Amino acid sequence: MFEVGAILSVELFAHTRHFFVYVGDGKIVEWGPWDGMSWIGGKGHVFTKELFKSGSDYKWLGSDGELKEITLEQRTGASEYLINQRIRDMTTGIDYHLGHRNCEHFAYYVTGYTGYSKQSVSHMFTDHDPFTSNSMIQNFRELKDELLRSSHCGVVGLSRGDFKDSTLVGKLNDGHYVYHYSHPLGGQHLYVTTIPKSENFEASYDSVLLAYYGAFIGRGEILSIVRKVRGC
Repeated sequence: MFEVGAILSVELFAHTRHFFVYVGDGKIVEWGPWDGMSWIGGKGHVFTKELFKSGSDYKWLGSDGELKEITLEQRTGASEYLINQRIRDMTTGIDYHLGHRNCEHFAYYVTGYTGYSKQSVSHMFTDHDPFTSNSMIQNFRELKDELLRSSHCGVVGLSRGDFKDSTLVGKLNDGHYVYHYSHPLGGQHLYVTTIPKSENFEASYDSVLLAYYGAFIGRGEILSIVRKVRGC
């Protein structure tokens, strides 16, 4: 049995997977093209479906009539209320897109995360949330998730000089401040504080919660995060 808010998936073809979210009572919500065929550019639609009960387990009934095993991808703890609220917040009439607005993006979005898909790299070049007009990273948890998914970034030691020269990227919805510093040697630094430098530099420096850097490929990952915080 699955918990409400669990992100689930089934294997399709060529190692691709279809993602959906369990909402209780054997039901799931999923995202796909309205006609089931327009994978790029077709109008998207949220579907509610019932899973097939096989003994004490649930299975996925494919369009070909085949029962498929369901994989638990992640327990999110998201409530049915949150999932429905996130669905209501979605922009009306948006398109389904394999690259930046697919079923995996949807599953993470409706459970409270940034729209993310490891089956697609297009999210690295998307500044806005794929389902709304908001910036893609809006709070500290979303920023941490994005940093943890970055393969070429790491923790950097704090330097007063570097932090002093950093510029404000933006204030997150939960009150955290994000700063960016482009090092003369090419590395990109990212800092998160609870107090703005404009209020008190020393207090801001002491309030640093995260300090990350990226070099080589990691530079692009940091700059991508900066864009997602700014929403542009």
